[in-house]
Amino acid sequence: MPYNDYPQAATNNAKRAIKHREDNGSDCGTSVGWETARILANRESISHDRTVRAYSFLSRAKVYDQGKYFDDDGNEICGSIMYDAWGGDAMLTWAKRKYDEMENKNHNTEKEVRMFASDMQLGDSNTAYGYAALFNSTTDLGSFDEMIEPGAFDGTDMADVRALFNHDPNMLLARTSSGTLKLTIDEKGLRYEFDIPDTTAGRDLKELLARGDISQSSFGFTIDKEDWEERMGTKPKRKIKKVKRLFDVSPVTFPAYTDTTVALRSLDAMKEIQGEEAPKDTPLRDQAEVFLI
Repeated sequence: MPYNDYPQAATNNAKRAIKHREDNGSDCGTSVGWETARILANRESISHDRTVRAYSFLSRAKVYDQGKYFDDDGNEICGSIMYDAWGGDAMLTWAKRKYDEMENKNHNTEKEVRMFASDMQLGDSNTAYGYAALFNSTTDLGSFDEMIEPGAFDGTDMADVRALFNHDPNMLLARTSSGTLKLTIDEKGLRYEFDIPDTTAGRDLKELLARGDISQSSFGFTIDKEDWEERMGTKPKRKIKKVKRLFDVSPVTFPAYTDTTVALRSLDAMKEIQGEEAPKDTPLRDQAEVFLI
């Protein structure tokens, strides 16, 4: 996706570097860098790949920018010249924002959600806990079976996992980054626990748990490593070996099917390589536990 909304200051920086090169015959930089300068100077659209490259270069090259093109001995300062050629500080700020937007979009595109349903258990305190994932438990997802292997969450990014009510970011219940959401891995699976907050969402959750109206929870994640096992006479089996990132765990008030779109894209690719037709998606629900203690 090309962009043309980069700041005018980036254009001005590129023009300044180009003028220096024309006036002084500079040997600094590469053809890619000077082509980027030309694009910025002419206010042409910049490609997705070049935007990523600009962010990568500028974030590393900033330390070499001295704010001037010549040192006290009259030697060129190539770090300063090429930093401007790529758009300088203004371009770095803009490119970082675009890069972050791309990363978030990619996470959302690759994010998967699994639902869990089981009987509730109630206690006397204000803590909710449950298992976001169960190890070695094969789940029928219609088009394929799925199992999460022990060790799948070793090294998973859990730095900022949210507990949300109904996956609504406006109904925050707890968060790992603030220390209010606790995630632990045991022999059974990935366990979560949090004190229910005294908020509208928290009070609603506690009441619905006490009444037994909530019987599901779900979690959102992305995959880092998986294996597909072809089995004669039955559907393939997906083994989740490494979870890349855990986004949220969410008590939910309604039954819903699992989202297998991302997994099926992986299965489709495998089928295409093998020259087979991928099956249609008819997902079923998984099972696990959510408790109030």
